[in-house]
Amino acid sequence: MTTIKLTLNEDDFFHARPAAVVAAAAKRFGSIIMVALGTEIADGKDAMSLMRLSHPRGRTVELIADGPDEAAAL
Repeated sequence: MTTIKLTLNEDDFFHARPAAVVAAAAKRFGSIIMVALGTEIADGKDAMSLMRLSHPRGRTVELIADGPDEAAAL
């Protein structure tokens, strides 16, 4: 398992279009990809799951990948 932390500065990071772009990029990898924001965890390959996260502006999210191509996925 590999993780990285990012601080998000955009208000609309998890709105429909950005969430769809993130999910589409994540689907190219075989690893499980998750996004954690506080106690909330979303499936990085599912745009709807990403859109359910709270508004992250100025908050740190943790990207988690687990699988054969986890380093490349992150």
